[in-house]
Amino acid sequence: MVKSVLDELKQKANYRTLKEYKKDGDYLIINNERKLNLSSNDYLNLSSLQKDFFKNNEYFNLSSDASRLLCGGDYVHKDFEDYLSLIYKKQALLFNSGYCLNLSCISALSKLKNSLFLCDKNIHASMIDGLMLNNANFKRYKHSNLDELKELLFLNANKYDYIFILSEAVFSMDGDILDIDKLIQLKKEFKNVYLYIDEAHSIGVLGQNGYGLSYLNDVDFCVLTFGKALASNGAVMLCADIFKEYFINTARSLIYSTSISPIIVAWTFYLFKQLKNFDNLRQNLKELSLLVNEELKSKFKIDGTLHIKMLRLNSNEEADFYAKKLFLNSYYLPAIKKPTTLIPSLRFSLKANFTKEEILNFAR
Repeated sequence: MVKSVLDELKQKANYRTLKEYKKDGDYLIINNERKLNLSSNDYLNLSSLQKDFFKNNEYFNLSSDASRLLCGGDYVHKDFEDYLSLIYKKQALLFNSGYCLNLSCISALSKLKNSLFLCDKNIHASMIDGLMLNNANFKRYKHSNLDELKELLFLNANKYDYIFILSEAVFSMDGDILDIDKLIQLKKEFKNVYLYIDEAHSIGVLGQNGYGLSYLNDVDFCVLTFGKALASNGAVMLCADIFKEYFINTARSLIYSTSISPIIVAWTFYLFKQLKNFDNLRQNLKELSLLVNEELKSKFKIDGTLHIKMLRLNSNEEADFYAKKLFLNSYYLPAIKKPTTLIPSLRFSLKANFTKEEILNFAR
């Protein structure tokens, strides 16, 4: 049975393997050859600041020893949460990863009686898994189709005590940006509707000071993950006091996981305090994005208005063909297939420190 599943995946060119590479700045060393890494989420190249961090910061523990509710909380956890709460005017609660956060927080919200979730069809797998874990009551609307969402709200608003709208700010596979102003306007038409926005791929890149699209907006649950533009690990939930208290008591990945190590929290804190200084990097990223779209639009169907791009192809085999062709020309970007995306594609991401020459050579 197991072997037949694996054999079928291989036949459909959809078989996954783990890969280990040595990193050299923006490049991967594979079989002693350098390949420009176009699959990294380190959009602002902040990982390059590690030496400065260790030079200018005191020692932090590598281990947190236990869950936060036992003895795993270090003062740096609270200091960072207090800092984020001050900036975002919401209460902050740290988690080990964005996946753990969405899985447990959405599952916890689904336990509220008489609740409904309305979900953009292209939300991240972690959000879907959170819904499935507790058999949540949910409906999906077409990707970014706010007219369909509005219809669902009018049909269901009087039937439920809680309606949670789930969306991403920048969609991880499509690379397109949520029209958050229109979504907030729609939400305000209903008293029992809450917005849950995952800023995984927008934090650091979009919004005032790079603080994301939800910054100081009427968003009830704002999720910031630190493994993308923040070049770190972990995530934070930003919400009202009462929901923070609720998650502390019901979010299972918080309760039952060893808390994220203090040194990682300190590293994220160090970078977050500098986000407002990176406008030049954000501008570079925007210019590179425009350059890529201009160079490739006549050759491929390309999605993505900013740092995430998707080249849509016709089959898994075609996606593998182009991935291998690019690999031979010193570019690394793996093919993306079902169930991650419905259409076989090449997903590549830009970094603010890429040169125009590197991007032009790739596009050719």
